[in-house]
This record gives sequence, structure tokens and C-alpha cells, in this order.
Amino acid sequence: MRPNFIYILILGFFMSLFTFHSAKATHMKGGEITVRRISNTALTYEFTLTIYCEYNPAWQQQREVLFCFGDGLGSKVSPRSNGGGLGEDIGNGTWKGIYKATYTYAAPSNYKVNIGIQNRNANVRNIPNSDQISFYVETIFKIDPGLGLNSTPLLLNPAVDLTAIVGQKFIHNPNAVDPEGDSLAYRLIDCRLGEQQTCVGRGAAIPGFRQPNLVAASPSSFTINARTGDLIWNTPQEVGLYNCAFVIEEWRNGVKISETVRDMQIEVKDADNKAPVIKVPDDICVEAGTLIQETISADDTPASAGRKDPLNLFSTGSVYRSTDPNVVFAQPYATFTAAARQNPIATGVFRWQTSCAHIKEQPYDVLFKVEDLPPGYDRNPPLIPKLVDSKIWRIKVVAPRVKNLKAVPDAGNRSITLTWDSYTCQNAGAELIIYRKVGCDNFVPDKCQTGIPAGLGYVEVARVPISATTYIDKNLKRNTDYSYRLVASFAAPLGGKSVASDQICARLESQMPVITNVTVDKTSTTDGEITVKWTRPIDFNPALFKGPYQYRLFKATGVNSNTFTQVSGNVDADLSGTKADTVFVDTKLNTQDNVYRYRLLFYYTSDTGLTLLDSTEASNSVRLTTTADVRKVTLSWQANVAWSNENQTHRIYRETRPGSGVFTRIADVAVQGASTFTFSDDGQDRIASDGTFNVKMSPDSSYCYKVETVGSYNAPKVKPNLLYNFSQISCATPKSDIVPCPPVLNIDLLDCDAYTKDDANCEVSTFKNILTWTSPDKQANGSDCDKDIVKYTLYYASSADGTFTKLADITSPTPPATTYTHLKNDSFIGCYYVTSTNKYGTESAKSNTVCKDNCPSFSLPNVFTPNGDGKNDTFQALKCPRFVQTLTFVVYNRNGQKVYEYTGPKLEWDGKDSSGKDAPAGTYFYNCNVSFQTLEPSKASLSLKGYIELLR
Repeated sequence: MRPNFIYILILGFFMSLFTFHSAKATHMKGGEITVRRISNTALTYEFTLTIYCEYNPAWQQQREVLFCFGDGLGSKVSPRSNGGGLGEDIGNGTWKGIYKATYTYAAPSNYKVNIGIQNRNANVRNIPNSDQISFYVETIFKIDPGLGLNSTPLLLNPAVDLTAIVGQKFIHNPNAVDPEGDSLAYRLIDCRLGEQQTCVGRGAAIPGFRQPNLVAASPSSFTINARTGDLIWNTPQEVGLYNCAFVIEEWRNGVKISETVRDMQIEVKDADNKAPVIKVPDDICVEAGTLIQETISADDTPASAGRKDPLNLFSTGSVYRSTDPNVVFAQPYATFTAAARQNPIATGVFRWQTSCAHIKEQPYDVLFKVEDLPPGYDRNPPLIPKLVDSKIWRIKVVAPRVKNLKAVPDAGNRSITLTWDSYTCQNAGAELIIYRKVGCDNFVPDKCQTGIPAGLGYVEVARVPISATTYIDKNLKRNTDYSYRLVASFAAPLGGKSVASDQICARLESQMPVITNVTVDKTSTTDGEITVKWTRPIDFNPALFKGPYQYRLFKATGVNSNTFTQVSGNVDADLSGTKADTVFVDTKLNTQDNVYRYRLLFYYTSDTGLTLLDSTEASNSVRLTTTADVRKVTLSWQANVAWSNENQTHRIYRETRPGSGVFTRIADVAVQGASTFTFSDDGQDRIASDGTFNVKMSPDSSYCYKVETVGSYNAPKVKPNLLYNFSQISCATPKSDIVPCPPVLNIDLLDCDAYTKDDANCEVSTFKNILTWTSPDKQANGSDCDKDIVKYTLYYASSADGTFTKLADITSPTPPATTYTHLKNDSFIGCYYVTSTNKYGTESAKSNTVCKDNCPSFSLPNVFTPNGDGKNDTFQALKCPRFVQTLTFVVYNRNGQKVYEYTGPKLEWDGKDSSGKDAPAGTYFYNCNVSFQTLEPSKASLSLKGYIELLR
């Protein structure tokens, strides 16, 4: 009995530490914590707790709270600051308290500031014994120097007037706004609890908590809109108090940087009153500088007796002047004007002169709320409770578009000069993005479509200061149409972009020849041939560039190589067209294995002699790849050329008989983009004009192909209009349609009872997994399997849902072995599957996956004698601990004081306390948490508590 007595003493001691003098006082309804960085040089933050409480002695005692700052080091007791420390009466028996604290963190990280207060008010229907359950809220925020003086969202609509009526839909919106313009999202969570006097154990689940709609037997829904934050209970069924909680997530550039919890209370009553209905305009998008003026209206819903009550209209949002001096929003501010106690229809006027300072990526959420004033609403308690309705109006302010964009082409320098009007909104940190595409379009953006939509083909080519009015785009292709648009982009965190400017299109005329053909005439590793052709100079002005003239052709080997060497001589150019000086046949090439790319240089005669005018764009030979498929061969080809091979009909040729060298055209392929340059040959000849040669695709035969691309510059002055170029010849052998079956895999499993009892396993450093498999005769669909297996491939991963990688190929003997032993040096843990491959190189589907797990084991004694006699001097695990990753071991004396603590992989306590002194003989209590290396989540951790007799 002695150990149990000691345990009770220790437990009683701990509980006495955590008991607050007013633990039985009940008053808490709801609240939240906001966070704001207040220093540019230090990681100093201001924390503001806002709570809503019943007015009773417990509220009067709630003069201070304990902030816990989440770094394991800091906490602070802070007094109530509003109302001269007395708080603020906000009606309906509810008082608001505000508590502030500042704290400086040592380093960037994620932190969770939290508050616990005892206790919640009584008779909350979805929290059993609510007056014995403490209140808890938290805010998690990211400290990152790149976030600047960031603040968590402000909840402008306080958690008040939260009265619902049985049978009527209830709605609440916190009107959360972010001062820096970050994105917000919402989600429901369970209410939680937290101790008031300590930071330990805060945030635990409330036993028996249910969401408000799950209390009554009649069904109802309780949801929050993830985008707007509308919390809707449709519809309450039973009177009483209910608490709920939700999270406001703050996101910047796709990264979540904070989570703010609001815990609040809803009181459901049964009264002869119905909520008013407010009407707001449809969400709008305006260009900065627009004056917005709209009328907001509301009407009361008649009560059962036909009564309609006077109405009050309110509005909150970041667009108004803030009463908090620390919160500064851009001017001009919006205004909302509405007379008090309007009846029967209430109206108010919203007016906002937007400006460049209001440009923001996210819309502004403006909350409009109406409350009715039924008879006796101002009594305590109210004779008939007030009801409210609210709606969010979303206003997006976009930047104005760039105006008067113009383009002047300069063919000689291969450049286009862009100019535009000075931009209207030259905000700090803003810039202009210049987009370009080949070709022109008819895209007309609407007023809310900011930036450049995907799919139009535009690419970003430059960013210039917002004050710029000109840009020169260089190194462009001649004979090409270019389209440009500009977009203004604004700096984070508010961000935002303008609507795209109107398109400006310009064309660079050519002063140069252009290459028209790079066609493979002969495929060989040593004796291949390619014919290169080009035009004479287009749009050429001999008065500007005098003769004599000269062509020089250069070649590079490789798809993207820029290492060019001259392959032609210095060819005298006759621009009259009477000589065949625009063609060159390149010989002695390895066209079977290599891609060759060519460019042409054109020279004129200046005062100093032959002078380079310019060079053409490089153009590659067509590269064909053939891939074996089941009774098919798949072809794909590519050609990086100066012209376009897209949106044309390419031609496929197949050798009529192996080795004949005679090819027949078997298909025409209508291609679009480069990803569509593909064809699958099933043996059918689809072109009859040159004879029909159908074949039965056999895995015992090889088939050879070449592709003829069809392209164009889409320029009338380039002749010929259509350009034809052949690829090299490429061959492939189809796969057999009889495929190997996936094997059936087995693994030797551990008998954990026998393994953990065998002391010989304590010092094992090599672990063996034996795998065996068999090959079935039939596929799952009943078809035959290919039994001619030449290889088994074994795959391994550290868990069933991990990434499998190849472990081994088993190719010997003949046929290959069907067993494999995997030796590991860390543990038994591993998951496997195996495939089979036939002589045609066809790999089967994967087998079943098998896994082997460890046998975790760990236990502790209850006595040891650290007296130096060499026997039982160390407190350590009984027998041998198996597969322990890490453990935490804490020892307390009978007074509840921590004596010793250890974290690591192996426990060996020598009986000394944390200061290195011998702990006196006696009884000690310990907590030990162990994590194991295992696949089974239920076996991954173990918590042990007990006592130790230390004898000397």
C-alpha cells in the first residue's frame, strides 16, 4: 500500500499547485487574443485579450490574467486595462474586459500565446458542468523577419448581441479584417479548457463537448463559411446557453502565418420576436479613384402579433477611421450615416472615395448590421430580447490599367521600343510588369480581371519601376508578330495588380535570309546526310547594305548546343536569284544518334570590308523517338526550329519490308502544340495513294520509321509557304500482348512473444527479412500469363505509404530465383513488392505489398541500489529494451519536486540528482514516455508511471 499512498501524496501536491483561489467562480462567456509586432529591431509583440463575461463577483475578481507566450520561457500577469480597470458594460448583463501584455522573443519560430480563465458561466448546455470548466483561447502566429510589423486579424464585430430565437436562423460574422491585407479563412473547432495559474496543460479537450446543433434531438445545422466567416445556426431547437469556437486563419503568399481562436456564447430564447432583415448591394469591383455611394436598407420581420419594431443600423470594417490609435488604415476613410430608431424601414448611406492607397489584392469586407428594439429590450433581464441580422459587402479596389501603350519596331536592331503614359498610382514598392506573346489576340479583360489570365500565351519579359514610361525589348525574331500588355503590380503585404493594358501589336520585318529546311536525307552513324536550305534576304534594302554579299553556314551538335563551327565555305551570295547558292548538303554525319542544329550568317560590304549584318535563328534536324508498346510502336518527334511546325499535318512513313530501305506513307497526323507530335502504329496503312502495306505487329520483328514535319513561317514573303523536313530513321520492336502475371509475395514474420523473451536478441545489429514469391498461371481476368520470366525486380519502402525504390534485380540462375534475403542494420521494418519481366522487356503489375514490423519492448524495475558495489547500481530497463527511438524520464521526490530528468535513447540513472549529488535513499515517483521504431501507430509510444525505491 505504501506506493499508492506516496502516489496520492504527490498527486495531491501537484493539484494544490494548480488550484486557483477562485476556481469555483463562474462568469466567462467568450473572447479572443490579437497579436501585433511593435518593434522594427526586436521581436517584441503586443498581445491583447478581449473577453466577454457575466457581471457578478467572479467578474469583479477577474482583475488580471496570465499570458503564456508559447516559447516555454515567458509568461506574464497583466491587469484589466479598459474602463479604468473596471471593464465596460456593453448591455444585456455582459461586460467586456481588455488585458494587454508585451513580450520579446529570442528567435523567429511559430509560437502559441494562450489564456486560461476559471471558469465558464453555469448552465451551458453543450459543455457538461460548465461552471467547473475553465475558459481557454489561443493565437498561433509565425515570427519571420520577412513579415515585417505584422498583426493578426482584428475582429471588428464583437461577440455581443448573440441572441437566437427557437426556430429562427441565427447568423454571426466576426468581421475579421487584416491590417496588412492578408487572406483570411475560417473553420469551426471544439471549445477547449486551460488552467488559469499555470502554462502547463492548457488547450486540452473538454470532456463531453458537443457542437450546439448536436444537443437537441431535432436536427439542425451549425456551419461557418470558410471564405466569408458567416457563422450560421439553422435553426436552434431548444432554449439555453451554448458555446462554440472557430479559427480565423491568416495566409500570405500561400503560407499560413497565424491562427486566431474566438470562443463565444449564443443564448437561445423563446420569445415573440423575429429578426430584422438587412439588404446590402451585390459585391463590387472598382478602379482606384472611384466614388462609391450606396444605400443600405433593412426591414423588421413582423412578430406573431404583427408588431414591427424600430431599427438601428451599424457598420464596421477596415474602410472606416479606427478608434484604436495603433490601427492605421489608408485615407480617405469611408463613412456610414444612419439615423437612430428608424421605423418601419431603416436606411443608411455608405460613401467612400477610393484612392490609389486603397489598392489591395483581397477585397474589403464591410459588415452591415441591423438590430431591432422590441418593447422592454432595455430592461434587465430584457422583456423581449433584441435580434440582429448582418451581411458582409465585399468591395475590391483594383489598380487602374496602364494607358496609351505604343510600340515602335526596329528591324535592324531586332528590337521593339514600348512607350506608355505616366502611371496614375505610383505607390511605394509598386512596379510595372511587361508581358509579351508571339502573335496577336482579341482578349478584352473585364474591370475585375487583374493580371494576365493563364492560357493566353503571354510570358513576363521584364519588370520596370512604376515611374517608367518606356522599355526596349531586344533580341527578337524578325518576321514575327509580337503582342505586348502591361500590368501594374503592388508590393506585399497589401499586394494587388491592375487590369491588363490594351494590347499593342508590332511586327519585326526581316533584312535577313531565313532557314527553310534542315532535313535528314540519310541515316547512318558515320555517313549520314542533312540538306540545309535558306531564302535570299527578305525586305532587304541594298541601298543601306551594299554588296558584294556572302553566306556562311554554321553547325552545332546537340539539341541545345551553342557551340557552332562553320561547315560551308564563304559562299558568295547572288541576290538576283540566278544561282543555286541557298542550299548546302552536310555529309559524314552520325544522324542515327545525334541532332544537328544550323544557323546562317549574312555579310554585306562596308567601308571596312565584309561586315556581318546578322545571323538567322538556329534550326534543328527533326528527332524521332520510337517506343515499344504491346503489339504497337509509339512515335514521338521534336524539332526546335525558327519556323512553326504546329497546327499542321505531319506525315508518318514505315519501311515496307525489314531491310528494304523502301518506305511508304502510312498516316497523316494533325498536330497542334509540340506535346501532340506523337503517333501510335498498330500496323494499319491509312494512306492508299502510294499503295497499302498493312502488317501484323509482331514482337519477333523490328519496324523502322521516319517522320516528315510540315511547317510554316506564316509570313507571305517567305517562300515556299509550307516547309517539309524529314527526321532520321528510327526502329523498334513491339511488345508481346501476353504479359507476365504479378507474383504473389510472402515475408517471414516475427513471433513477438518468442522474440522479446529471447535474451540473445538484445545485442543484434543485423536484421534479416526473408522474401519468397510464386508466379500464378492466370491473370485476374482469367487470361494466360507469360511464364518465360527473365527477371524479378524487388522494391522496398520504409512504410506501406512510403516511396518505393528498387532494391534488387534477380536475374540468375535461369529461370531466376524466387527468394531474396534483405539484410538491414537498423531494424526489421520494411515493406516490399516484386514484379516479373519477360524476354520482351514487359514488366508485370506489382505484386501484393508485404510489410514486417519490429517487436517493441520496454519495462522498468521498482528498486535499485546505487551504492558502488557493482550490483544493481544503475536504474535501467529490465532485460533489454528493443527498438526504442527516444525516451523522456522524470523523477520526483515525495514532496513533488523534480529530482532528475533525462531525454535520449538509453536510460541509465546512477541515482544522482540534476546537480550531480547523490539523491538520498527513499521512495521516488517517475514518469517515463517512450517512443518506439514501429509501423503500428498504436505501438509507437508507451507511458509509464510508478515508484522507485532507491536503497543505499
